[in-house]
Amino acid sequence: MTGIYFSGTGNTKFCVDKFLEEYDYSKNSFSIEDNEALEKIKSDNEIVIGYPVQYSNIPKIMRDYIVYNRHIWKGKNIFIIATMGLFSGDGAGISARLLKNYGAVIAGGLHLKMPDSICDEKALKCSFKERLSLLMVL
Repeated sequence: MTGIYFSGTGNTKFCVDKFLEEYDYSKNSFSIEDNEALEKIKSDNEIVIGYPVQYSNIPKIMRDYIVYNRHIWKGKNIFIIATMGLFSGDGAGISARLLKNYGAVIAGGLHLKMPDSICDEKALKCSFKERLSLLMVL
C-alpha cells in the first residue's frame, strides 16, 4: 500500500501516515511533489490519496496531478482521505468520480475534521485544548 498526499500544513500528511501505520506501511507515504511518488503509484495496486478540502472541493494542485497522470490510475484500488476544517462538502466524492473516470476502483473515502490552520476565519477557529483533543482521536 502506497500513500500519496498534498499537505500544506502537515495535517493531511499526518493522517495518511497514521492510516498507513495501522496497516504496517508506515514508511510508504509520498508528497505529490516528490518525484518518487509516481513510480510508487505505478508499482503498487493499493493507493491511499490524501488532501485538504478547499472550498468544498479537491485542491487544484491535486486535481491537476490526477488529470496529468491519468494513465496510471487504471485498475488501482484507491482509498481517499479528505481533511477538512468546518465542513467538507463533497471533497472525497469529487476525486473519487474523477479517478473512476480514469479506471480506478474506489475502495472508500474518509473525511477527517482537523485542527484549524486557517487564521483569518473566526468561524473555523478553535482553542489549543480543542485542537489537542482532535489530534488525540487520531
